[in-house]
Amino acid sequence: MSNRAWVYIWGVFLLGSSISVLTCFNLTVTPADISLFTTLLGLATLAQLFKVEAPSHTLYYATPIFWFAGILLLPPFLYVLLVLVPLLIEWTKERLIHSDHLRAWYLQPFNIAMYTIAGLGARWTYIILDAENTLFKTPIAIFAVISAACMYVFLNHFLLAVALMLARGKSLRESAALDQENLLVEMVLLCLGYLIAIVYGLNPWLIIPTITPLALLYRALKVPQLKQEAQIDAKTGLLNARYFRKRFEEELDRAERFNRPLAFIMADLDLLRTINNTYGHLAGDVVLEGIGQAIRRTIRHYDIAGRFGGEEFAIVLPETDQFEAQVLAERIRKAVEESGFSVATSPTPIHATMSLGIACFPADATTATEINHKADVAVYQAKVQGRNRVICVGNMPHSIELEAAAAESSSMSDYRAALTLNQPVSAVASEAIQSIDTPGYPPSPVAPILEGPLLSSSTSARVEAATNVPEKSQAGRFYAFLGSVICSGLFVSAVACTMETMPDLTILALLMILSIIAELLQVDLYGTGTISVSLAVIFASALITGMPGLIFVSAACAIGAAIALSRSTHRRPQLHKVTFNWSVHVLAATPAAILFRSLAIPLHTSNLPLFAVPLGLAAVAYYLIETGLIATVIGLSTGAQPISVWRERYKWLRDHYIILCGMGLLLSTAYTRLGIEGVIIFGLPILAVRSAQKQYVERTETSMKELQRMNQELAQANHEIIAGNRAIGQLNNELFETLARFFDARDPFVGSHAATVALYAETIAGELGLSKERILQVRQAGYLHDIGKIAIPESILHKPGKLTEEEFEHIKTHTVIGAELLEVSHGLRHLAHVVRHHHERWDGKGYPSGLAGEEIPLESRILNLCDAVEAMASDRPYHKGLSVHAIIAEITRCAGTQFDPTVAAVFVRLAQREDKPFIINSAREVLNKQRIGECAKQQDNTLLACATCTDRYAGRIAGPNQEKMLIGEMHHSG
Repeated sequence: MSNRAWVYIWGVFLLGSSISVLTCFNLTVTPADISLFTTLLGLATLAQLFKVEAPSHTLYYATPIFWFAGILLLPPFLYVLLVLVPLLIEWTKERLIHSDHLRAWYLQPFNIAMYTIAGLGARWTYIILDAENTLFKTPIAIFAVISAACMYVFLNHFLLAVALMLARGKSLRESAALDQENLLVEMVLLCLGYLIAIVYGLNPWLIIPTITPLALLYRALKVPQLKQEAQIDAKTGLLNARYFRKRFEEELDRAERFNRPLAFIMADLDLLRTINNTYGHLAGDVVLEGIGQAIRRTIRHYDIAGRFGGEEFAIVLPETDQFEAQVLAERIRKAVEESGFSVATSPTPIHATMSLGIACFPADATTATEINHKADVAVYQAKVQGRNRVICVGNMPHSIELEAAAAESSSMSDYRAALTLNQPVSAVASEAIQSIDTPGYPPSPVAPILEGPLLSSSTSARVEAATNVPEKSQAGRFYAFLGSVICSGLFVSAVACTMETMPDLTILALLMILSIIAELLQVDLYGTGTISVSLAVIFASALITGMPGLIFVSAACAIGAAIALSRSTHRRPQLHKVTFNWSVHVLAATPAAILFRSLAIPLHTSNLPLFAVPLGLAAVAYYLIETGLIATVIGLSTGAQPISVWRERYKWLRDHYIILCGMGLLLSTAYTRLGIEGVIIFGLPILAVRSAQKQYVERTETSMKELQRMNQELAQANHEIIAGNRAIGQLNNELFETLARFFDARDPFVGSHAATVALYAETIAGELGLSKERILQVRQAGYLHDIGKIAIPESILHKPGKLTEEEFEHIKTHTVIGAELLEVSHGLRHLAHVVRHHHERWDGKGYPSGLAGEEIPLESRILNLCDAVEAMASDRPYHKGLSVHAIIAEITRCAGTQFDPTVAAVFVRLAQREDKPFIINSAREVLNKQRIGECAKQQDNTLLACATCTDRYAGRIAGPNQEKMLIGEMHHSG
């Protein structure tokens, strides 16, 4: 740091120490002060230890809440201790665990001095303006508290801003210490501190429900992490492609402005697909994660590294020429090569290598696209030369560069064309599809958006979005439900007005104003709805004013929401929607009003423990009724299931409803004890929460839009991948069918034998309840079960007479030959054992292995029966196809000997169905086609020639006894 920075830091040390010493001259401390100090010290210590860590080394604490309460209530000496002790405990803890946080010795002493100066400055401001220390009893007291809060925030942030400017060289704007957003957030925390100071004077136990909103604030403070998650690739820890491009363009623009060098490294992991195929895809993920760690360890702290694609990485090296970039790239390549990745599927660590290409600005290219392209070409050349090497564009001959560019362009053309035209893809395209990283995409973009820092939900905006015109088929149910809710609200209101008297008009008007303000200040939630804090006011009105007051406050809330909506959408609010919103509020808060009246217990601070359980149940009822009614109307208007809508949009709001209802209870207690002034004071922190809502929603809006965009792109990518996989699946099916026809074509009278066997087998497998994967396996094996007959001579395969013993033994080898052929193919290897054993018999007398019973694969047992059925049903040179009844009888007879009894029973059940004929004669279709073809060739010849032509087929297929009938059929059709 500079000398000026050290002078400033030591000056803050001395000032903080001096005023702390001055507080020791007034040590008048009462037992009540000690009790309060102990309570605040415990809470402040917990708040300091349970910090929220956000990206960019930003830390958030809730400690100012308890410090500000100490500023207002404690003597100055005890306030100094309230700051000193928690910060020293935190410092000690960080030192013991060797954390990087607070590593520099001067950081925590500076923080202690800064908070001491800010707190005592705020204390003296408050004492000057409100010497009687009345806190809230007079307007001047409230003004004094607000002034003290402003002084604390100003001193705290000003001291920090100067330190950052001198020590870190940041401008006032870059330090963000005086940023409006940070100032407002701290003011919200100080408002809660003021509230604690008030409730402690009423009842110390009220501190517990008062600090419950901290749970929501802590959740909100964690939201900036979403921004980092939107920028970081989860698998490697590097920047994702989109954010990397943004940073790359920024650095390139800077290099261009200042005429500075810049290097760009494109790195491609070698043979990731081989790793996935050998060790599994989880192993590939482990390798990618390890590569990301190796890159992060190797590059300099100002370099920018990102994951560019499936196994592609990119690194931007500012202020770096080609020589320095080559040295760093070699270091990365060596680090990757020497890394070992432990995976469960390998007994030893696996290794990977990486090919890297370097392009430099301005020597090789001047635009981001050109630099990227040049580096891609260099990577391609590195792979051509044997992989695991670094290639610089500046060292490549121009002819090689052009050749690599052309090859790279052609390698992707098939994939792009296939996705564009929705056609089967080539092998290159298939590899591209498998390399794409496709993390799980949530079923609805609402879920990740809603799971955030929200403190409440404005139901009216959601109803407005949900009650657009429903489909005609659902309009009746929609309007019936809408009308029933409105009628229920009117009925409850009418009954309540006749049974209860009107409340005090002053408090009623104040609550209505608060509810309208809360709705007018609602915050837009990323374009999907709005959020507000009106829930706390409505719940308080149910307790303070009863049902009559609840009716009017709910109406004010609905009107305020309608006005806010009309301002944002420039549309006139519709009466039925406003009325529905009012009815929902009334019905949801009615249990709280009825329960409070039935308890008949005064709403006093000493009685609050008695209200904890019953009003907690009332808060849950409020949550379930309001969200349930809205989810139902959304479901009816959109056709979705109401329970699904509720789980997706409102389930996460449970804690928010309960906590805000608790704040409504405190507001009611403040009115009972303090009157109108209590409602105003306790209403301010509730409205201050709105500032926190607005700041955090605005802070995360860009991140949410980025997540939405990424989700949409992932959905589109998934759609394209599914389409590509579907095309590949279709191609595979057609390939199996083509292969089967090729095998069957060797014998013109076999017809579609393999396809028919596959159909039988698929149907039986489905009837047996096999999984989709096994059904597909049976079907594919059905197509290829006779692939081994390629090696059988046609003289044996088509012999019309009886086979000799030697010929039959030769025929039997087709099962083994077929299995061996399939074993060679990685994609068909899983079918080999099925094909090998499809001629085994249940009694063990089959071939080739003589397996019996359940030793035979189930798929093979299915094919055994289907192959026999197809042979019995179809005409062959050596026999006429059997009838359905004859086939059923034969299968039944052979069940338990040749066939699996269970498979045989399923086949018989399918064959006996009268509505769906199951057995077909595939050879008859072949014969019909051949008859028609021969007759077409003889169109100009005599009828005798046609009969003579047909006689040849009749003699081979049907035998002499059927000759006249077939000739007659041909005469008729000719």
